[in-house]
Amino acid sequence: MSTNQERRAEARQRLREQMEAQARREKQLKIGAAVVVAVVLLGIVGIVVWNKAEQARAEEYAANWLTCEYPEDTSTPEKVDPEEFKEDGPEVMAEAKRYNERIDTIADTKREGQSPTGDQPRRGTAAVTIDTNSGEIPLTLDRADAPCNVASFVSLAEQKFFDETECHRLTVAEEGASLSVLQCGDPTATGLSGPGYSVVDEPPTDLAVAEDGSGMTVYPRGTVAMAKSQTPNSAGSQFFLVYEDSTLPPEYSVMGTVDESGLEVLDKIADAGIKSNEPEDADYQQPTKPVKIEKVTVGAQEGLPEA
Repeated sequence: MSTNQERRAEARQRLREQMEAQARREKQLKIGAAVVVAVVLLGIVGIVVWNKAEQARAEEYAANWLTCEYPEDTSTPEKVDPEEFKEDGPEVMAEAKRYNERIDTIADTKREGQSPTGDQPRRGTAAVTIDTNSGEIPLTLDRADAPCNVASFVSLAEQKFFDETECHRLTVAEEGASLSVLQCGDPTATGLSGPGYSVVDEPPTDLAVAEDGSGMTVYPRGTVAMAKSQTPNSAGSQFFLVYEDSTLPPEYSVMGTVDESGLEVLDKIADAGIKSNEPEDADYQQPTKPVKIEKVTVGAQEGLPEA
């Protein structure tokens, strides 16, 4: 049997063991709490870092890509009644009849193009060649100037939308005239049709202002721009090539430039002249020698952002 002294020694030993166990538990709890705090802090830091990284990625994406809207536009001009213009004289009535003939032409020759899908790059160039019966017209398109319009043009070219079409309008500058362009891109050659959708205006911001005080903008020789009506955001597939400095309202989206060899072809087309420069004539502003686009091909595309 244990003596009282031995029992007291055993009790003290058990007490020490309990105290040491309690101390270990408290230490473990403190370590566990510290680990939890560290994990929580790391999680918070991780979330902050992830959010910043996501924000940076979103900002980088937005700097390189954009969403372009291409509203459907299937409207067709309606015919007019020439008799309504009887009091305006036979010349106006004749013009109304010619207009109706152009509407018939649209019905027979209209083409439908598919608008681009997905986000479009904000930068990068595209080499495009327009093969005509008068020679090749190489272009360099710059998406930075008009990304939605360039994307549409490139897409239509890849769809062969422009192949076997005719440039319907040539403006030949006379003394005091302000427009020297070859206009193409309408498969009906009426100047009234497009691809079945419209493209948003992306007006230029870096062109010089005309010195005549008109408030117009100078589209320099060699400019490639989209044609449109006076209605905002009405561009489609029609485009024009500027062969001499021209003054226009700053509303026409600039897509790029004509290469030097292409300008030589344009000069040859312009030198051949037009059939008539009288608005009342049926062949007003039509090239003397028809300008036919045999095909439009898209070559190298450089500087595009990574997808």
